[in-house]
Amino acid sequence: MDLKRTSIGIMAAFIIASGSAAAQEVVTYSGSSTIGTGILEAGAIKAFQEKTGGSIKSVEQPGSGKGVQALIDGKVSVAGASRQLKPQEKKEKLLGHIIGYDAIAVFVHKNNPVGNLKKSDLKDIFTGKITNWKQVGGKNAPIVPNTEILEGKRATIEFFQEHVMDGAAFGKGFKQIDRPRDQIVETAKNENAICAVSLGLLASLDADQKAAVKAISVSNVAPADKSIKSGEYPISRPLLLVTKGLPSGNVKRFIDFMLSPDGQATVKKNFVAIRN
Repeated sequence: MDLKRTSIGIMAAFIIASGSAAAQEVVTYSGSSTIGTGILEAGAIKAFQEKTGGSIKSVEQPGSGKGVQALIDGKVSVAGASRQLKPQEKKEKLLGHIIGYDAIAVFVHKNNPVGNLKKSDLKDIFTGKITNWKQVGGKNAPIVPNTEILEGKRATIEFFQEHVMDGAAFGKGFKQIDRPRDQIVETAKNENAICAVSLGLLASLDADQKAAVKAISVSNVAPADKSIKSGEYPISRPLLLVTKGLPSGNVKRFIDFMLSPDGQATVKKNFVAIRN
């Protein structure tokens, strides 16, 4: 028996088997609906599978907080967070990989004459202190805010509450809506409505719904690519893919892909890429 030839054959078979196992490894995702809807379902999953042969079979979008907890609990291999990781999350040896930047846009109906609000105005509107559009330069009509489910631990609501409302409680009686994109849909139906939602989710609406709303400036800064990436727009935030420790296998392949030109192209569809 040629032992050398046999050893080479065994090694080759091992390499082939290892490669096959890597290709079959499934990336499971839970977390931010901003990332899930606006990036993964908007083309990243398909592009990753076609480019690498990797697989993403499970995409759940319960919000950043619940997604990160699912990662900590070992229920998924990657979480999406549309915010920075919290100190207690970092203690769990979680690593955040920034794949792009987003803005929380303030949407009003297209017929609303208001085109700019100060952060202090937004705080007063969403705490219930300001209740009429006339108080902020609009028509004499009640302001009708809608929000996400307040107890849902979603990144958008937490980020807005922390960075715009200074931690104050939301006003009473606002309509709470489960899916963030549906907040924009609701605003498209009501000339007096207002909501604060990821700018990237606008692309998931149909043409008529998009045409019925507008994203206004905040403190005289519009939510444009340059102002979002620089942080000049006051409600900008990073988009993270989160792993428990250093990624490996197909998870690493997925994150590497998202940072590649092909992956960044899928981010650019609705958000601001970190790489040109």
